[in-house]
Amino acid sequence: MSIVKIYYHNENIYNVEKKPPERPPNPPLYHSRFEHQVRRETKSCKDAHRTMGYAKTPLQKPDEFLKKNCGVRYRATKSAPVRLCTGHRPPVPKKDETGCANQQATTKSVNFKVENIKKVVNTSPRKVRPRYADTRKGDYHDLEKSGLMPVYKCQPKYGKIPQYLQRRKKELDAQKQHLVAKSSEQKQDCLAISQEERLELLKGLKKNWENLQQEYQSLPLLIDTVPKMIRKAKLEKGLKELEKDILTIESNPYIYVYDDEDQYN
Repeated sequence: MSIVKIYYHNENIYNVEKKPPERPPNPPLYHSRFEHQVRRETKSCKDAHRTMGYAKTPLQKPDEFLKKNCGVRYRATKSAPVRLCTGHRPPVPKKDETGCANQQATTKSVNFKVENIKKVVNTSPRKVRPRYADTRKGDYHDLEKSGLMPVYKCQPKYGKIPQYLQRRKKELDAQKQHLVAKSSEQKQDCLAISQEERLELLKGLKKNWENLQQEYQSLPLLIDTVPKMIRKAKLEKGLKELEKDILTIESNPYIYVYDDEDQYN
């Protein structure tokens, strides 16, 4: 007889398949340090009765009823008298003249349809007067005469320039006068250069340009290092500045020099 040995182990076929990697947790959400301050400020700026009104309309006291001459008073505007006859009437036609025929001829020459169409097209539409409804059926009343709109025509400051604008205008005028006086002082500080000094200055600039140009041409053909690149860029910048100065002096025969020391002191 053969002896069969049985070995026991901890293997499990369900663990053969690899599990997917676990998903890392999401990073925490960003919260501003001013979040509570913003919420507190937004709540403080809101009014309880801005749009919807009071839940229960507060009633007035018995002694606060509407009395005579307590509403808004409108000032009467004086208009110029209307004159129906603006000019002299035409003279009476003579016996030989036919006045009715001339009038008929003038009326026939006018096309009233075209004139009426032009008048209707050019007229502005009528403005709707502001009204308010106080019932659910839509009963409306005039808003201007109700006392709910502020009327500024009766105030003494209506139509006048505010004081802060007048004060601002005075400050601007003082600044303009100060700038004009300062510019006149600067014009006195300028000094003209003579033609000999101008030619000498131009000659010196051209000589400096020739020296820089000779140094620029002596650069190696292969520029492969950072110091060489920096030197080349510096020489090119100096040549451009000298060319600009030479062109400015050659195109302007008269040159003035300002003394800037007094401005910075």
